[in-house]
Amino acid sequence: MKIGFIGYGSMGSMILNGFLDSNAISAKDIIVSNRTISKLDDLKEKYPEIEISLKNMDLAKECNLLFLFVNTGEVKNVLDEIKEGLRKDAHIIHISAGLSLKTIEKSFSFKITQIIPSLTSELKEGVSLVCHNGKVNSQEKKFVESLFSRISQVKVVSEEDLDISTDLTSCSPAFMAYIFKGFADIGAARSELTEKEAEEMFLQTLLGTVKLLTENKMSFEEIISRVATKGGITEEGIKSLETDLPLVFDNLFKSTFNKREKLKRDLDKQYNLQ
Repeated sequence: MKIGFIGYGSMGSMILNGFLDSNAISAKDIIVSNRTISKLDDLKEKYPEIEISLKNMDLAKECNLLFLFVNTGEVKNVLDEIKEGLRKDAHIIHISAGLSLKTIEKSFSFKITQIIPSLTSELKEGVSLVCHNGKVNSQEKKFVESLFSRISQVKVVSEEDLDISTDLTSCSPAFMAYIFKGFADIGAARSELTEKEAEEMFLQTLLGTVKLLTENKMSFEEIISRVATKGGITEEGIKSLETDLPLVFDNLFKSTFNKREKLKRDLDKQYNLQ
């Protein structure tokens, strides 16, 4: 079975290289196309058996499984371009957050799987979210999920839970990095420490905290109670967080929800046009 990849941007290249590096897919079974073919030079040099296609339609004719690694607004254009050449049993996979299966199904009747990947897959860590439409059979589901299990944990979710799950997984590295940087920067500003020193101290503590959670199986609550002893300094800091953070996080989820709703309305208009 040939597997096609249309697009080779930041996230798509991470996923494809992860599959290859982990031997999830053999290079000889892969066909790749990209708007700028020269961006595939390094991939072809590293994996000479990969086939490069100059036309998306030619790729579609050869592949049972097709990954679309293009911008959200370009997905419909690509599907319109290749639909006449698709095999009868073609299975389309896209990674565009905000583009729901229901929206695509307004215009197309393919087997479709939506994947929400995470930057943490660069380290074979984190969670890849998976959502299949009703046309994907159990064997096809198992194969796709097995691919992503090579570069991350896999969590199958419903469309109803996909948005919040995306905030908790795919978006959260950026959210956490922003929060952590702000914490370290303010610590540096209120002391003689440099920003670099504050970041290094905090990162080492963060790594230790993650290990307590994952290796020692401590809960969030247990860590808080062990450190924030009654009447102590840390407890005062926790009281401040209890007052302010719920509103911050509530506003964060509201803002991402509103952005997705606007995107979905715009995409619904695009996919309703025939």
